[in-house]
Amino acid sequence: MLPTYHNSKDLLVNLAKNELYVKLIAQLNKDFSLANFDFKLSENSTPLILKEALKKAIKHLILTDSNTYKTLLYIVDVPEEMTRKIASSDIDAYTDNIIFLILKRVWKKVWFRTKYTS
Repeated sequence: MLPTYHNSKDLLVNLAKNELYVKLIAQLNKDFSLANFDFKLSENSTPLILKEALKKAIKHLILTDSNTYKTLLYIVDVPEEMTRKIASSDIDAYTDNIIFLILKRVWKKVWFRTKYTS
């Protein structure tokens, strides 16, 4: 059964404890590349480094490149209506919520792919 997480820190800390963490980083790198955004994380990145890199990248996209931001959300498969439900006038809080949506979706992709292709 797919685990449930309450925030991005919880998700990343738990993922870092197993082999799927490296696959999550690889999938994030792939999705950002498909969106034509230069974002590369090392597979050795800690959860804190990963979260900070994502925060910087997503915040940059939100503020300066809405087309690439929307493309990334499409590639990751984060429904637009979920992003509209985030009620926050604070860009940092909004970005943290978007990161959590992205991480949850990418985690599901990685988990299902690993579980059903082995």
